[in-house]
Amino acid sequence: MKFGKQLALRKAVPQWSEYYIDYKKLKQYIKQQSIKLASSTYDPDLASKIVDEFRDLLSDELEKVDDRFHDVEADSEEELDDLNATWHNAMTEEEQKQWRERLQGRINLIEELIEFTQANVTGFHKILKKFDKHFRQQSSGVPAKAVASGPTHDALMSTANSPPVRSGSISFSVGNDSMKRTNSPPGMGSYQAQQPIHLAQRRYSMGPEGKDMWRMVMKFKFSTTEKDEMLLSRARELWRRHAPPAPSATLPINDMQDLSISESNIQTYSELDLNSVPYGRVTKIWITLIEDSLKPLQVPVLIARGVRPGPIVGMTSALHGNEVNGVRVIHRLFQTELDPEQLHGTVVAVPVANVQGFLASQRGFDGQDLNRLMPGKLDGSTPQQYAYALLDRIVRKFDYLIDLHTASKGRVNSLYVRANMLDPRTRRMATLQNPQIIVHNTSPDGSLRGSAMTIHDIPSITVEIGNPGVFQKRFVKSALLGVTNIMSNLGMIPEDHSVPEYEPVICDRSYWIFCQKGGILSVIPEVNTWVRKDEVIATIHSIFGQLLDEIRAPEDGIVVGKEVDPVASSGSRIVHLGVTRGEYAKKVEDGHL
Repeated sequence: MKFGKQLALRKAVPQWSEYYIDYKKLKQYIKQQSIKLASSTYDPDLASKIVDEFRDLLSDELEKVDDRFHDVEADSEEELDDLNATWHNAMTEEEQKQWRERLQGRINLIEELIEFTQANVTGFHKILKKFDKHFRQQSSGVPAKAVASGPTHDALMSTANSPPVRSGSISFSVGNDSMKRTNSPPGMGSYQAQQPIHLAQRRYSMGPEGKDMWRMVMKFKFSTTEKDEMLLSRARELWRRHAPPAPSATLPINDMQDLSISESNIQTYSELDLNSVPYGRVTKIWITLIEDSLKPLQVPVLIARGVRPGPIVGMTSALHGNEVNGVRVIHRLFQTELDPEQLHGTVVAVPVANVQGFLASQRGFDGQDLNRLMPGKLDGSTPQQYAYALLDRIVRKFDYLIDLHTASKGRVNSLYVRANMLDPRTRRMATLQNPQIIVHNTSPDGSLRGSAMTIHDIPSITVEIGNPGVFQKRFVKSALLGVTNIMSNLGMIPEDHSVPEYEPVICDRSYWIFCQKGGILSVIPEVNTWVRKDEVIATIHSIFGQLLDEIRAPEDGIVVGKEVDPVASSGSRIVHLGVTRGEYAKKVEDGHL
């Protein structure tokens, strides 16, 4: 649904925007000519003219996309040759740093090329399906099947053979032919995260007209070559070969304890000091944030410090005390995915950021929402001081932040990411996370994500993992895959070839729909399903069973989350609706609480 708007959002990267398929122009042409053909008796000459004109438009778009593919491909090959030739062991530390920055930039560009290619392949397939559908519909009312016989059929059909079938998991089914483009990159995980724009697991049936034009698409290199994937493989091999060396064996090892020691012997510190954490081990500690009337309030912290230099990725969970899916994500990450002896960089995780709320199975801290109090106050109220200490003593030490949440009590969520899609760093993180839905959001005032980004310039995303108060194995597994995708993309861990479960829908904004009347609320659509404008999405009944109100969708959108508590008052939430209007706003406030 709304592929054109989804494509417009993918065109947000300036260096790629002008080279994408002009899906809107082709769609408008199909609509206009379909109306023209339907307004009169079938004219084979007109039908043939429409086919020829559409072929010309299609050819122009194909050449534009293919030229861009060739330019970036050739430039990338030349750049990798130069990087390979210029590396030598006598380089200074600064020269090695600059070399690696060049290589990382090239890896990012090749990943963008792969996303660009896949989006365009999908776009051409969809527009051909639309063309085929419209003109077959036009022919349905005439005796001789206007398009399937006569000059139009002759113009559409060609003797070109289908291109060779390629290996991989993506299959475009056109008629009886299966035309494939691989979905198995040897990369750091980001290519997996681009699967949303593939047609994975979908099969389309097209008539001979669309089939013939699809053959035309497949003659262009960008639609069939694996060169982009080979370049990505080569770039990552170059990175692995010249990754930063392991630290010296003389690096200091302090008295912090590793994950295997008794829980009673875990030491307590006043702040996160990574310089005192041993390399090649998982360390667990307590960090004191504030004091109550009896004792210090401490948060648990897990640290995996790799033996090789790299970024510091931080994770926080249960900032709202009853949102616990993230706790399980962190546990599984440290137990099954991280090997500190092979890790580049450091992973720091706070499995429970709101200790008081966690113990009480409540969202807030002392009745207040910590995720609306950031950056807190050094001399403020108890919750404000707690928020200040969490940000200042732990989070500000991160290079990247992944903040794990779930729905609030009485609501359910899809697996979705909230991120500023105008920031290339967080856009990449959101895409790599591979959720069901990505919502463009510039972060509400007082949020941990917003404070980390605006005050400390830490690229940050919020991952909403389903429902509160429970562990959901399926969502935990998918969220974990997304986290490892991000780390893999940063060069911290080896690439993972696991196929993500979801194909994310990108929304450029979202908002809540509220009740106007109180009563018994029934919300109809499930999360992660589409609703259309004016569709009934909820009903309100009186306590005696009388229908009081029907709530309709104000526009087309996808259900990001919804209320499940049937007891509603005026102003109660109904549905969190994600929408796609085709552009990212600089400031987005969705009223999310």
